[in-house]
Amino acid sequence: MDERRKILEQIELGEISVEEGARRLEGLSSGPAEPEATTVGATATEDMAPEVEPAKTTPDFTPPAWANAVRYAVLWLGVVLVAWGGSLLVSAYTSDVPSGRLGWGWVLFFLGVGGVATGWWLQGASWLYVRVREPGSRPINIAMPVPFGLVAGVLRFLGPFIPQLQDTGADEVILAMRDELRAGNPMVVQVDEGEDGEQVEVYFI
Repeated sequence: MDERRKILEQIELGEISVEEGARRLEGLSSGPAEPEATTVGATATEDMAPEVEPAKTTPDFTPPAWANAVRYAVLWLGVVLVAWGGSLLVSAYTSDVPSGRLGWGWVLFFLGVGGVATGWWLQGASWLYVRVREPGSRPINIAMPVPFGLVAGVLRFLGPFIPQLQDTGADEVILAMRDELRAGNPMVVQVDEGEDGEQVEVYFI
């Protein structure tokens, strides 16, 4: 298993702290670690034995249909606004009589450009899904896109001004999560309070 993925799973399972995980990730980015000395008298079979890791099962998860529809709705809404604003601009510039269509045309056009850019970004963005289940009630589903690069950049910018963020390595962990998600490795966090308790499932996909 990739060492970076292994560190992220240890953070996810609570086996190591975020600070420790950040230090290990920085060590991986700085270069390969020196090989450890082998014990005198160890047999060749012991030295060459592959490391066996416990299998990790990932529960099945299907994103809500409305979350997938949002990606295309934002994109096509932007296209419609661009076309609408463009038609108003053409009408205003070709008309001899001044009207308010010029101002509205530019407003709709720029809103449409922003919608198209956002919709295009949503097509490949990583999403956060949260599902909460309580006995006797309907499950609650929350979905939102997560700009990992932007979040890491903001943390790096605010680090010198907020003492609590200094030397935490949170930005390194966020960027490592982004790289793993781009590689097709989803991350799952589950909190189960028992058969009659609340169940919370968090998915980064």
